Amino acid sequence: MNWDDLRGHGDQVTMLRRSIARGRLAHAYLFAGPAGIGKSRFARIFAQCLFCERHSDEELLACGECSGCKQMQAASHPDFFFVGCPEGKGEIPVAVFYGSGDKRGKEGLIHDLSLRPMAGSRRVAIIDDANKMNDEGANGMLKTLEEPPPNSLLILIAENLDAVLPTIRSRCQLLRFGALGTDDVAELLVENEFTADVDEAASVAAMSDGSLQTAAQLLNPALRNLRERLYGFLSDADLKPLDAAKTLTSGLDEISGETHEQRRGAGWLIRFAQEFYRQAVLLLSGELQSGPSVATEVQQFARRLQSRGLAGTELAMDLFDRCVLAENHIDWNVNPGKAIESLFDDLARTLRSRSAKLV
Repeated sequence: MNWDDLRGHGDQVTMLRRSIARGRLAHAYLFAGPAGIGKSRFARIFAQCLFCERHSDEELLACGECSGCKQMQAASHPDFFFVGCPEGKGEIPVAVFYGSGDKRGKEGLIHDLSLRPMAGSRRVAIIDDANKMNDEGANGMLKTLEEPPPNSLLILIAENLDAVLPTIRSRCQLLRFGALGTDDVAELLVENEFTADVDEAASVAAMSDGSLQTAAQLLNPALRNLRERLYGFLSDADLKPLDAAKTLTSGLDEISGETHEQRRGAGWLIRFAQEFYRQAVLLLSGELQSGPSVATEVQQFARRLQSRGLAGTELAMDLFDRCVLAENHIDWNVNPGKAIESLFDDLARTLRSRSAKLV
């Protein structure tokens, strides 16, 4: 595990090297940026570099062969700690920081950081999902940040920076991370065996907002099936809004009965619709060529509008704009089912009013 294994974020590596070379290694860092872009992996590589016995801190490199590196790679380094929010939970349990029951204060991250290093010259802890600390956990970590134990380093990772207490943010050196490049996401999908289809990886990566996590979610079979149904409706020369809305909302119910999951699913449906019309616009304007990376349904839709010239392109752009408005409705907590119904009703009305019902 070294920097060569990481996609993107070269600027952040350079910033850390310069800071350390100037003797400014902070006692606490806050890594902030979108989910699924490699912040946690970056933090682990950073920690391994600091534990590496063959390279100085200033070099910020990991040999991968010394005892410190091998222990990090085996997740067995006695001076390294990683905590985060358990899957399915909304916050990090307080016991993670303080310990529980009779051992409260005698175990947990705060206690572990207070001890002397066992193998290296420092102890390093990563708190993933730092924005999910509750008040008690955050206050405990605040005291640790105010009076950090000697030879300790804390790395907090947060997707939502606004959810981290200002008092905690002010005591950490902030390092911002941006989204991955589309090509990087596509290559990672194939490398990590999420899909073997290069064209599918490229298509999904284009909608992932630079997040590998998001791209992997988009490859969920149920969501993929829903996208195929959606594209079938959108490419139909006679769009039937009621049938489309009923079929797709039922599909959302099949994925999950929980409201927040349905809202997220509806958001993805709308994003898929945006991508459908976006690619159609690019095809019509000549900025995109037909090929395996473009869904057959999109190509069919674009061919029907092609004879209309500029009017066809403008129609596809108007349909895209309506999908953007639907995404805003989801953000404004409009009922997902109602948002989908309204969207398809407006799409069909726009197509009819512009005489785009072609065969």
